[in-house]
Amino acid sequence: MTASISGIRRKVDALDRRIADLLVARLRLLEALVPLKLRPRDRRREQEVLSRVSSRARGLHGSDARFLRAVYREIIRQCLARQKSGRARLRRLLSRAR
Repeated sequence: MTASISGIRRKVDALDRRIADLLVARLRLLEALVPLKLRPRDRRREQEVLSRVSSRARGLHGSDARFLRAVYREIIRQCLARQKSGRARLRRLLSRAR
């Protein structure tokens, strides 16, 4: 049986919605860390995340670990930028409160 292009695209669209929802949830959790973190960046934690993603990718039917590492590097980059902006916002709020 041959799958139709539109059927496959519908499935991809559904996955894209789930991925977008999960990424937004991840960003919100990381934004909650802003006031708790002493340093804006934890390279050891970043490497742990990348290693875990790579290991998981290798375990999933030979998925491309390099692809997922590249995606997660961008996710981390975007999250760091968001946290940096959140830290600046927090500093402004604290300075106004004084």
